[in-house]
Amino acid sequence: MESTGKLSFTNNYNYVPASFWYHFSAASGVELDAFKNPEIIEGNILGTKKLVETTSPDFVKLMSDGLFHYEFNYHDADDKRVVYANLSPIADNHPWLIKTADLVRRQKQVIGERASFYNVFSPTTLLKWALVKNPDGHYDKSKADEKLADIILTDSENVRQALEVITLDVIKQVKAAVNAGADGIYYSTQVIQDTRLGHADFDEFVAATDKQVLKAANQLSDTNILHICGNGGARNAISWFENYPASIVNWSVDTEDISLHEGKEIFPGKIVLGGFGNTAKDVLYRGTQSEIQQFAKRLVQEAGADNLIIGANCTVPRDIDPQHLQWAIEAVQKKSEGLKSYE
Repeated sequence: MESTGKLSFTNNYNYVPASFWYHFSAASGVELDAFKNPEIIEGNILGTKKLVETTSPDFVKLMSDGLFHYEFNYHDADDKRVVYANLSPIADNHPWLIKTADLVRRQKQVIGERASFYNVFSPTTLLKWALVKNPDGHYDKSKADEKLADIILTDSENVRQALEVITLDVIKQVKAAVNAGADGIYYSTQVIQDTRLGHADFDEFVAATDKQVLKAANQLSDTNILHICGNGGARNAISWFENYPASIVNWSVDTEDISLHEGKEIFPGKIVLGGFGNTAKDVLYRGTQSEIQQFAKRLVQEAGADNLIIGANCTVPRDIDPQHLQWAIEAVQKKSEGLKSYE
């Protein structure tokens, strides 16, 4: 089924839904390996349970902590001239897919009847992370976009072929998550952060594979979330994403200086998600109850209650006071109750 812009799970509410999320480990997410450290999964389950119990969100983003990425499958294991060459799709019973399904099933057990969306990263993101993995297992993420731009400019055909294979693998991950019980995916992507590349490069090396994954996701679920990631101050040309086939769109409203109301004009007929900043400098983290709730109410008033979900730009700090999240959710519910219309 193709995305229609209608959000079925929100029809259960006569107010604007709201939710926030954070990662459950202090370590950098890309460096977490649930195969080497299975306690990451246990922390994920316990963290998910605690988050739901302390904040009562209207839906849950299912974190993929420990399973952000996978080891590429090589057609010839002895031929690794570069990390992205000679790739073949992973098998349907690949351990990454099996562990993804197991994680989702366990997460669903602790969130009750709430809708849930599993965190999936774009093929381009997975490729750029692989480019900066060091022999000691650490990732030099600060150089990832530069390295990706380098190979796009010098070895575009092999990059294109690699992304085609990685895309097939990500689609298998999407299927594993949804078949295990997720209501859809929370799909994280962004513009390559390198000024040497422009809109045409984005369309070819990011958007083409993003749309392929989202179209596959839409065959499984009518509700999938596009997350245009601005974490760490990354900038994105939001209009480049306007034709993406996702029913919900989330971006960094302050980094991009594009409000939720303005986002509704860029993405007509879709649901916009976000509104709150997600850093330790923002009101959600440091504000008083009155400040947080006034901010939440203003978001609803300015954006309009229809086609709206309140959340944050991205993942919030893991040491945030959960009560701050609960204050925001309660204020959104109270401010918007009875204001939504249904077509």
